[in-house]
Amino acid sequence: MSEENASNSDFACYAFISLGANLPSAAGSPADTIALAFECISRLSSSESLKSSLYSSSPVDSPAGTPDFLNALAGIIPDDTETPLSLLHKLQAIEDEAGRTRSGVINEARILDLDLIVFKAAVCRTPELILPHPKTHKRRFVLEPLIEIVGGSFVLPGMNKSIGSFANNIHDQQLIKNS
Repeated sequence: MSEENASNSDFACYAFISLGANLPSAAGSPADTIALAFECISRLSSSESLKSSLYSSSPVDSPAGTPDFLNALAGIIPDDTETPLSLLHKLQAIEDEAGRTRSGVINEARILDLDLIVFKAAVCRTPELILPHPKTHKRRFVLEPLIEIVGGSFVLPGMNKSIGSFANNIHDQQLIKNS
């Protein structure tokens, strides 16, 4: 794991993926699903992947009755030929293989949710993909696992504030580190 003073250059070649689940899948519990997703994601890395602890979080902006989520974060070094969009499509294929369905309801309960948070230093805004992920700086369940890996001084591409600063300003989201 990274020290607080690690610089962005230490992680310039990484893509970071947020993992979330709150429904059982064919693999088992949300924890089992996330473990399987970590395995699949690690195969997309040209080097050893990075992995955060698991965190439990209350749903944010979700329909009433949505169960708590289990969250984590992975860091991979994509192949030189990988693009943000090609990686996004591979992550969506992993979600589909896990049994995720998309009803169109925003932030609903789900078997598996994989969000591409950062792809190297890319900043992009297309109809299909926005990088860094537009809600990263507002979501404790993304920031804390990312801080665990890269340290609080990391600055998201295109932003001027550290992720530690963003996390320190979120007071309304509960998060429990599990392991």
